[in-house]
Amino acid sequence: RHTTLKDLVIIRSNTVMDDVMVSYYHCSIPPNPNNTNLFPNWPNRIAKGWPASHRAVIVDRFCGEAVLRGANVFVRGILSADAAVRVDEEIALYADLRGGIKESKSVPRGLLLEGYTGTCVFLGIGKSHCKRSDYFAQSTGLGVTVIRTAGPSSQPSLNSILDGKMMLQNLPSVCVAHALGPQPGEVILDMCCAPGGKTTHVASLMSNEGLIVACDKSRKKMVSARDFFRSMGASCIVPLALDSTKSLLEVEEGESWKSPQTVVDSASVGVNDDGLLDAKGFYANSFDRILLDPPCSALGLRPKLLVDAQSPKQLSKFAEYQRRFVRNAVPLLKPGGTMTYSTCTIDACENEDM
Repeated sequence: RHTTLKDLVIIRSNTVMDDVMVSYYHCSIPPNPNNTNLFPNWPNRIAKGWPASHRAVIVDRFCGEAVLRGANVFVRGILSADAAVRVDEEIALYADLRGGIKESKSVPRGLLLEGYTGTCVFLGIGKSHCKRSDYFAQSTGLGVTVIRTAGPSSQPSLNSILDGKMMLQNLPSVCVAHALGPQPGEVILDMCCAPGGKTTHVASLMSNEGLIVACDKSRKKMVSARDFFRSMGASCIVPLALDSTKSLLEVEEGESWKSPQTVVDSASVGVNDDGLLDAKGFYANSFDRILLDPPCSALGLRPKLLVDAQSPKQLSKFAEYQRRFVRNAVPLLKPGGTMTYSTCTIDACENEDM
């Protein structure tokens, strides 16, 4: 394990699509040049939109978006499947498009394909890593290895490659840490750090020298982030379960201003028995740099299989919540300090209008 991680950008470009790629591009079912029919007792299967040449597996929308970014399918993401899927069988992958829409009923995990009545989109072809019953009996593990996606190019899966030595990020996320410009020895606050990818990148750019206070109000998320920081050797990060909209402390009468390091050193472990320190917040003029990547409407995430309809009123609620972070962040900065504000949305009221 390296104590200092370096940026690694992998670029894969297919400027010319071969015949196999063309045959999968924008398909709703996999090509079937030999007219294979695995379902002679289901005469209207093709009319219902399912392939006759392959058994089908349906994953949730978020799993489907990960597949289009190059991920394989893990069992927790599988919702429904044809009966009798076997190990090493080539299957057709689909993504359910209803995930995240409040007014739609969710698909019960384990549903047979015949019972599926939702809307889905063809993702591509994969090889089943286990039999059908294991998809729903297991809580962890690989379910399907993706062979080819139904898009203009197939991204390689990097799962389990240099595990513990390489951290995967989308390119926009990589840019955020560089925009912040952290330097070794500085004191930095990440106000909404979970799951921890950007925080770890900042630690890398600081050569793991200095102090990074990493916050999220969810203790469960921060326990997971802490374990991730440790696995990456980022010892300069102090994880806190802290609501950053309430992180600015006033110096009370008779008290003195305390540096972030002093606050952290004097904090005790919380009563939740999870090992996280219990700190209430920090004082004005404390941090050299602040990274603020607040919750947002996520309208800019790509690939995105479905955009949930958002009214102007709903979008304005995101912006108002984000302003609560900003109102705490600005006074926490030292004079001349730098704050990087980033979102994954294209909504102006959450960005330029902030």
